[in-house]
Amino acid sequence: MLFYYSGHGAQALASQHSDVDGDYDQFVPLPGFDPADPKPEAYILDKDFYAWIKRYLPFDVPIVMVVDSCHSGSMQRRIDPRAYSFTARVTLQQTADRAVKLIDRPGPRLEALRTDGQPLTTAVTREDLPNLIYIGASRDDQLALETELPQEGDPQRGVLTFALEQGLNYAGANETSPAADLDDDGILTVSELSAYIDGQVRLLSAQRQQSSILFPSGWGDRRLFSGFPPPRPASEISLPRIMIVDPENHLPAPASDVPWRQAGASSEADFIWIFDAGDVVRRSGDLVATKVKTFDQFAGVLEKWQTLLTLRPLVSERAVRLVIEPSGADYVYPQNSIVSVKLNRTKSIANATYATVFNIASDGTIQLLYPLAPDGAGEIDRDISSVLETRIVDPYGVDHIIAVTTPNPPVELRSVLQNADGHRQYGNLAAVIRATLKRASGKASLSIAELYTDQ
Repeated sequence: MLFYYSGHGAQALASQHSDVDGDYDQFVPLPGFDPADPKPEAYILDKDFYAWIKRYLPFDVPIVMVVDSCHSGSMQRRIDPRAYSFTARVTLQQTADRAVKLIDRPGPRLEALRTDGQPLTTAVTREDLPNLIYIGASRDDQLALETELPQEGDPQRGVLTFALEQGLNYAGANETSPAADLDDDGILTVSELSAYIDGQVRLLSAQRQQSSILFPSGWGDRRLFSGFPPPRPASEISLPRIMIVDPENHLPAPASDVPWRQAGASSEADFIWIFDAGDVVRRSGDLVATKVKTFDQFAGVLEKWQTLLTLRPLVSERAVRLVIEPSGADYVYPQNSIVSVKLNRTKSIANATYATVFNIASDGTIQLLYPLAPDGAGEIDRDISSVLETRIVDPYGVDHIIAVTTPNPPVELRSVLQNADGHRQYGNLAAVIRATLKRASGKASLSIAELYTDQ
C-alpha cells in the first residue's frame, strides 16, 4: 500500500514529551485552522496517521508512506539575499516564545489492539508499526523545500517529490532501468530507493535538506517494484537563465551564441552575476563563485553547473559516499580552515573497487585528486579512505568533489581527466562518466559532495 502526502506541514508543542519524539508534534493544518483556536477537527497529527494505519491495516500488508512536508523550521546555512528561489512547505513556524498548542482530544479507539483487554492510552508512533516504510522530506530540525525543478522555468514542486518522480520514471546509466534501480537488475529494493532519495534530496536542496527514511530491520533488500515500464530517457538540460547586474555598463555586449538565456527578472534567474563585485549567486541563495570578471570565466561557471545537472540524476551512493569533514557538506568553511574529503563505504563489496576522484572548482576548473602517481591503480580498501586534505583559500564559492568507483580501472575517464586537469574546457565529461557507469552494469558508484567556502 502507498500513502502519499504532499503539502504544507506545521508543528505544535507536544502533548506527550518523549526522548524519541521530542518537544513538538508534527501536524497537517486543514482548511479553517486557526492557531489561536485550534479546533480538533481542523488538524491531523502525525500520530493520527500512524494510529489509523495500526488500527485498520494488518501487519502483513507492507506500507510505503511518503510525506513531502516540513518537519520544523530551521536552516543550517545563511542565504544570500541577492538570489533565493526556494520556498518552505510550512504554514506555521514555531519558536520557543511563540508555539502552537493544540487542544487535547480523544485519540482513535484502539482498545481492540490490546491482547490483554486493557485500553491503549499511549500515542502510536512510527516505531509501533513493523510494516511501515516511512519516507519523510526532511529531518525534524529542517524545512522541506520546493522550487522550480530541475531548473528555473520547470514546474514548482517539492524536492522530495521530484526526487521520487525522477528515481522511478527516468532512465539510469544503463538506459533500461529507472535511475533508482542502483544495481540495474530490474528490481527496486527498499535500500536502493532509500539511498537514491537521500543523495538526490541533499543535492537538489544544496545540502539544506536531508530526507528521513526509516524501515523495519531486515527490510533493506525487500522488493518494492519490479517489471518497470520503459523509463523516460534523460531529457536534455535547457540553458540556464541568467541576469547580469552591471549598473556602470562596464561589460561589452555578449556574443550571440552564449550558453545561457537572459532572465526577465532576478526572481526568474538561475544565476545572477554581480559584475562589479565579481560574484555569481545561484537561485539556492548561495554565493557559488567569486572573482568572475569576464564572459569566458562566467561561461566556465555555467558549464560546470550544466555538467552537474546532467550527472546529478545518476548519483548512486549505495556503495560509496563522499564525506566532507570536520563539519559536513552543509557548512561554509572559512579561509584557512582545513577540510578533509573521505570516501566512506556504505556497503561491503566483494569485488575490488577502483576510485577516481576529481574536483570541479567554483570557476569550473578541473583538478584530478585521485589516483595520482603514488596511488597506483587507485584501488581502495573496505574502510574509509582519505583522498584529500586541503586548506581553504581564495577564490571562494562552491566546489564539487566527484567520486566514481568501478570494478575495474576506468581507463577512458582517467585519460579525459588527466588531459583536462587544470583547465575549464572539458566538453563531453558527463557523457564519459555516463558511459563508465553503463559499462559497470550496476557495480559502479557515483557520489558528489559540495564544498562551500567563504572569507
